[in-house]
Amino acid sequence: MLKINQIISEWRDGDIHGLEWLRDRGVSQRLAYKYFESGYLRKIASGVFIKNKDKLNPFAVVRYLQEELKLSLHISGKSSLELQGQGHYLQMSEKMKLNLLSYEGRSFPKWLKVFTNIEFEINFKKSSLLDKEKFLTNIKTEKGFNMKVSCRELAILELIDELDLTNSLETAENYLESLNTLRPNIVQDLLVECNSVKVKRVFLYLAEKLEMPFFGKLNLDKVDLGKGKRVVVAGGVLDKKYGITVDDIEKAEF
Repeated sequence: MLKINQIISEWRDGDIHGLEWLRDRGVSQRLAYKYFESGYLRKIASGVFIKNKDKLNPFAVVRYLQEELKLSLHISGKSSLELQGQGHYLQMSEKMKLNLLSYEGRSFPKWLKVFTNIEFEINFKKSSLLDKEKFLTNIKTEKGFNMKVSCRELAILELIDELDLTNSLETAENYLESLNTLRPNIVQDLLVECNSVKVKRVFLYLAEKLEMPFFGKLNLDKVDLGKGKRVVVAGGVLDKKYGITVDDIEKAEF
């Protein structure tokens, strides 16, 4: 009883922990399952527990994966921008959706692939946009959860990559328009390292169109934009400079 009381006192509300965390505090696997059977703990997945009757915090899942499992992944794209105050288009009534991304090929828990809760959903995927996990920043939530998220410069590229742009570039344009303080040196480094020609062309097309402050400071001679044309917006008009189809002729002649 004394041991479980000590563990519970250290356990943040809504957080989850694995067997290794418990073992570091003197709780064996057998004892952990005894606490589970006794109703002190509730099982989230095999070897993963939450305090019984606690409401699972979605950021606890991210913290657990990053800190306890030490997985190379981060909150990405739209989710990252929203957490950094750029979520102007989020409907508060919608279920929270967190997108997790990894640039490094490793095995991840099967239950993570699409983790759905009544109030939130966590989606995970691997990406080849970059060669490795870079350009990340740390944020801390109101409940004290520390997590790695993509910096805003990377997040907007990830957003462009994750969006279905076949109908319009409008959503990507709306998000980029609010990012006036992107750091030119970080944008430059990202464009050099980014592996997606399509993402780079769309980003630069929109950045020039919107006359973003950082655009004039970029050295595009060092950015590989590939060759040939890319169909982005289905049935759109070709922007000759960047070789992509865009929404309409007015947008192609900014």
